[in-house]
Amino acid sequence: MNPLRKTFIAVPVVIGVMASCVPQSASQLTVFDPANYQENLLSSARALEQINNQVRQLQAQAQMLLRMDQNLLRLGSTISPDLQRTLGDIQAQLRSGDGIALRLQATQSGYDRLFPREVSASLSTDDVLRNAKSRWDEEYAALRRAALLQGQIADSVDGDVRLLGDAMARSKNAAGALEVAQAGNELAGLSVKQSLQLQSLLAAQQRAEAFARARDLATEDEARQRFKSFVGTGSAYSASR
Repeated sequence: MNPLRKTFIAVPVVIGVMASCVPQSASQLTVFDPANYQENLLSSARALEQINNQVRQLQAQAQMLLRMDQNLLRLGSTISPDLQRTLGDIQAQLRSGDGIALRLQATQSGYDRLFPREVSASLSTDDVLRNAKSRWDEEYAALRRAALLQGQIADSVDGDVRLLGDAMARSKNAAGALEVAQAGNELAGLSVKQSLQLQSLLAAQQRAEAFARARDLATEDEARQRFKSFVGTGSAYSASR
């Protein structure tokens, strides 16, 4: 066969083979899309940021729960028993002694008995002496009660200093809201206790001073009544001749 003719026959075959191979190679070729890659990268970054935000929210919630737990913590100890014991001792001291109790009803009945508004015209010397002794005893008891209460309150100052130091330390070291509130209440309780001490002392002192003044007035009234009974109508005595 002529070589030229062979060439003409072979060219269409080669072209056919190449034509059949081109579509298969094109389908197997991987194409890189920069815009799609950038979009995927931004989506991944946004997803990662959301995850980080969720982690931070969980951490904040954990801290909040921890603070809430601290806010529910109670103080390990309290000064309330010491305050109540001291106030109980003061109340017992106010009720002690032989004098009239610092109560409204007892004061009213005892005062009317010792210091009547009107003195009887038939008051004898024995009655005067007996009344004077009763009033002196009551004034002595009132003054003694006030003096003992003064001493008791003075003795409690050292204890109050210790309680104040404890309450201040608890307030300083309080971690949660409940501890802070309890420490503040203890400081307020100590202040109220000292105020009650002062009121009790003033009541005892004023009672003693009031009875001392009432005793003076009663003594003057009895002396005036005794003088009036002694003078009588006021007519001068004249001896008969």
